[in-house]
Amino acid sequence: MTVAALPVSVGLAIFLSVCAFAIWKGDEDERVTGAVLAIADIATPFIKDHSWLGPQWGVFAIDGAFFALMLVIAMRTPKYWPLAAAGFQLLGILTHAAVMVDKGVHAWAYITAGVIWSYLILIALLVGTVNAWRGRRQPAISAAPEAAGATRR
Repeated sequence: MTVAALPVSVGLAIFLSVCAFAIWKGDEDERVTGAVLAIADIATPFIKDHSWLGPQWGVFAIDGAFFALMLVIAMRTPKYWPLAAAGFQLLGILTHAAVMVDKGVHAWAYITAGVIWSYLILIALLVGTVNAWRGRRQPAISAAPEAAGATRR
């Protein structure tokens, strides 16, 4: 049984749609991440080695810079999604390291791992953007102290 893959254009459309949604509806963290992720995704085809015979040094540099950004965002925000995104980006960097250390890693595994980590980062960004958008749309909860023993509903 063969499994049909989605066309690359569908994945690109989803990727850029989530980035655009983050820029449009997200808070500062989501907007910055969405913009940098879109720029990195657009720049990657011009930098990568299309033969896939060895490590992708240009992509590794972009991924390292994006990991540094996600680490800074994760350390300064109270939100949880940047921590997950930074973790997935670290897994992407470790995938590059695996190819650098072991020449036996096949291009298919290298590409597949990169795609998986990218989509997991995208899901984290989407969750963060939806939460930021919903947080602004909901009325503020009163900060008035409640009576002792009272429960929230």
